[in-house]
Amino acid sequence: MAKTGKMPRIIYLIALENILDNAIFENQVKKLLLRIQGSKDRRVELTIVCLLPWFELTRRGVYSNFRKYRDSIDRLRNELAGKGVGLELVPTPIPSAFFNMGPILLAFLSLWAVPALWYKMFRLRAQVVHCRYYYAAFLALVARRLIPWPVKVIFDVRTLLPEQGLVNRKWRSGGPVFRFWKALEHWMLNSADLVVSVSPAMTVHLEKENPKAAVETIPNFVDLEYFRPDSDLRAETRRRLGLDNRRVLVFSGTLGGRYPAERIAECAENFFRLFDSEGYLLVLTGSDEKRLAPLVEALGKCGLQRGNEWEAHRCAVDEVPQMLAAADWALLVLADFLTSETFLPIKFAEYLALGLPILTHPANSELVRLVENHGVGMVLDREQQAEALRSRLLENLEVMRTRCLEVVREQFDIDKFAGRYASLYRELAAART
Repeated sequence: MAKTGKMPRIIYLIALENILDNAIFENQVKKLLLRIQGSKDRRVELTIVCLLPWFELTRRGVYSNFRKYRDSIDRLRNELAGKGVGLELVPTPIPSAFFNMGPILLAFLSLWAVPALWYKMFRLRAQVVHCRYYYAAFLALVARRLIPWPVKVIFDVRTLLPEQGLVNRKWRSGGPVFRFWKALEHWMLNSADLVVSVSPAMTVHLEKENPKAAVETIPNFVDLEYFRPDSDLRAETRRRLGLDNRRVLVFSGTLGGRYPAERIAECAENFFRLFDSEGYLLVLTGSDEKRLAPLVEALGKCGLQRGNEWEAHRCAVDEVPQMLAAADWALLVLADFLTSETFLPIKFAEYLALGLPILTHPANSELVRLVENHGVGMVLDREQQAEALRSRLLENLEVMRTRCLEVVREQFDIDKFAGRYASLYRELAAART
């Protein structure tokens, strides 16, 4: 049995995701854990254990994370230690979390990673392991069987891996790898002590397929101190970008896959149908020119030329709020993929936090339901008359901005969920079975 201590001992486990120069880690992991530690009534003993890819394979070549980011790793470790959070890295031979692996590669990863993870869990005397995504949860569920005291596992699903493999065309529906992952998913969901879902629709989906799983909805949250309206910053950014007299629609995110160029272009064309030369599309993306090319082509077919009606900007993580502040509305569209209705992107809350009403495509029925039910946006529907839709957008702009800020405070504030996670950690650590 584990020793009884004043503070629950928690491992936050990340497998095959890069935590360096990574916006998701910065905004969804590091800030959460620092908020938990930052309040005396929430404190737990927290250690991030990251099974970090030893090598990365990118379009720009092959590099070692431990060589390229050596100084960044040291700075991050020192920063976290100063706030009471540990950081331990385990080199792993698999390049990335977005490498959709089958049974053989998963077995290879397990042979490599389970002993290392078991050692970390044993040495840290872990009581709870909070697992980000499928690979981390699988490894923790296997490793805990070798620990001589009860270790609770939180399976933080994020997105549905079996279906994501179909979206990425890594396997086929009903094929052996898909069926393998669905069977493994069922075991993991029912073996975990708690399953975290990012949306109510995902919760319904998981509970329907796995009625015995203990599922709780905790959406992708946002730091309201970091993402917030700033009129001075807005004016400065618009002036710098030459957008003082434009109606600006912003899209933020990685292109391709979930965010298809054709659907973005279709919405942009409809937006310019309303505002003509007043309109402007601002694209914030980390995608390179090769991945940007389909959007350039799709917008060109709509008569929208780069540099005149729109531009793409690559910006650092800490520049995103400033660039978003320049916009009047935000664009959020998704591809038609299996269970897309369960997926709620991080940018949804970030847009709301800036007071940006969200415009979406009529085919994205779950997004349509969300923005209309909350009063935080509208549908760019080609079937509506241009003048009527333009009037609705402009007349309701301030009301929707206010509503965005109300909804984000009520439902997506990081402080709310830092407190919730701290409570869950304590409850699970205190449970004896």
